[in-house]
Amino acid sequence: MYLPLHDVSETKYYFRISAKVCFLTVSVPLVAFLCCVIITMVKDFEEANNTHCKVPNIFPSISASVGNFEPQSTIWKTAIYIHAPLRFYIISLRWKYYKKVIRSECLFLVNLAVTLNVLENLSLLGLTHWTSSSNYPYHESCFKTFIGASVFYMLLTCIMLSNCRRRSKLTNKEKYSVKLKWRAFSLNVTSFACAAIFFLRHNRFCEPYVYSMFGFSEYIVVMSNILFHLTSVYDLQIKFIYLTKRGLITE
Repeated sequence: MYLPLHDVSETKYYFRISAKVCFLTVSVPLVAFLCCVIITMVKDFEEANNTHCKVPNIFPSISASVGNFEPQSTIWKTAIYIHAPLRFYIISLRWKYYKKVIRSECLFLVNLAVTLNVLENLSLLGLTHWTSSSNYPYHESCFKTFIGASVFYMLLTCIMLSNCRRRSKLTNKEKYSVKLKWRAFSLNVTSFACAAIFFLRHNRFCEPYVYSMFGFSEYIVVMSNILFHLTSVYDLQIKFIYLTKRGLITE
């Protein structure tokens, strides 16, 4: 079912852009993240995998990959800063969508979910600005906030779109979107739990390659988070975004 968020048939606009381009832009961090990991493994492998345990490892952690070396740090920061305004705009579109499809008695959950989504994006900017090497306390606080906000946002979204809709019968796209969300959420929580276990085990026992397993689990956390947000394509079903005298509107 297509739900237009705004009717622009009689509205004059300065220019329009395909919504597909906008959603692809949101995936820029994934491309930047993969580039940073690959560059780190090629250029800074030994230093990135060097921990206090002095044991062999294969995969560097995310913090080492995106924050400790150049040009990786610049690539990551540029990607996050450039796409951040669009992410916040998409949050506003999600908010409108949720209010259209979620029952009125569940609007508290809608507002809570959107607040968590805003907090998630603000903390992402924070942990990008304050790297683990430049300001560890701030980086740690932003990281914990990011993980907590993103996990509970994903959970609330899955619950709302599964149990709180105005319509009980879903379209095939809506069913597929909810299924993807639950899978991405489950993968995210599982991989984060694995990352925590591997991190604690590495610090306690200093076993070879355990820190690499921690790093790989971190990769899955990032990719499952991005996958979850990309499912908005099935929800919003926007064709174009227009710049008008009244600001940005969609069709």
